[in-house]
Amino acid sequence: MITRVEIDGFKSFLDFKLDVPPFLALVGPNASGKSNLFDAIAYCLDSRRYRSDAILADRRGRPVELFHMDSAGRPVDEFGVTLRCLLNLPDGLAGIEAAADARLENGVPQYQNDHTGILDLAADTSLPKGVRARESREIHDSFNDDARFSDTVVAIDAALTQVLFYPGDPRAMRSVASLADQRPLRSDGANLAAVLGRMGSSSALDDLMVDLAALVPDVREVRTELDEKRQEWSFELVLEGQGSVPSTLLSDGTLRILGLLAALHDPDHAGVLLVEEIENGLHPGRLAELLRRIQERVTDLNDPASLDRPLRQVIITSHSPVVVSELYRSRPEALVFMDTAVRVDPDKERVSRVTVAKSVRDGGEPGTFVSPRQVRKYLGTVRQDEL
Repeated sequence: MITRVEIDGFKSFLDFKLDVPPFLALVGPNASGKSNLFDAIAYCLDSRRYRSDAILADRRGRPVELFHMDSAGRPVDEFGVTLRCLLNLPDGLAGIEAAADARLENGVPQYQNDHTGILDLAADTSLPKGVRARESREIHDSFNDDARFSDTVVAIDAALTQVLFYPGDPRAMRSVASLADQRPLRSDGANLAAVLGRMGSSSALDDLMVDLAALVPDVREVRTELDEKRQEWSFELVLEGQGSVPSTLLSDGTLRILGLLAALHDPDHAGVLLVEEIENGLHPGRLAELLRRIQERVTDLNDPASLDRPLRQVIITSHSPVVVSELYRSRPEALVFMDTAVRVDPDKERVSRVTVAKSVRDGGEPGTFVSPRQVRKYLGTVRQDEL
């Protein structure tokens, strides 16, 4: 679970800091930096997987375009991304700092290094007491024990990579999947049939069905089928008035919602789920219900029983007024408005347009928050049929 993101010099970010709760909605217009934030998180995590090749990983923009550019088109010399995370490791809860950076060498992007550090949860007053009390001293000790350090870092890196960037590709989600595939849902959803098949052996598929029926009312059942000879899973939905409909004939929107719910309910793979434009493929009238269902699945840091289970976090992006309306009413602390602002650096004679994040609160430094009055004013300009 990510608890804080700090970015400096990556794409549209300069000296950017954002505290991240278990459920977070980033709302704002196009080109406000919502996708760039996901790209920054991906870069930091890719550094764990690919090390020096992280700068070359498949993402939006060429390597040189990862570096922030000012209004004159001049890139910064280096960038850095730092994630503070809460991990549920075999020895207990641990606060981990993961960082990665890169710099330009003679105009050529070069991966610089990555860093993994241990945080003192007990001293972090921003966390609930129950979380601080569960901090594992074993993990702290292993950072000072050469014999155990490498194994601890391997476990940390494995936990850090339990992050799913979910756009969902309906074309891929319609396909069969191998019985041998025990992985979490892939970003494109190509192994959805295998995930559903695996979930069928537990109550998780029944729980998923309850949520799916609330969002797609015509659905009566999710059925999985294993081809023993080919060792491949397939699935179909039973729809009211239509009977059994194979995955190849399901709508894009239904498949995308089914994949999202599969990731949320997968009992074997928790972690962090990042979803861009959550409203895609879903009727606006069902969006508020989806948000409520998601919030029921994420970890409650104030609930000791929730901390006993694998940590689950969801971060979404949206430009839908329905998201603003629902979360302002029920969970305003989960609502962050993304916008851009002009920043002037007189020392370096730079003028830049940068991403800023504004939480909902009554007051603070100008330009760093959105007041409840401003939210109500915005919602007052939205047509009722959009809410």
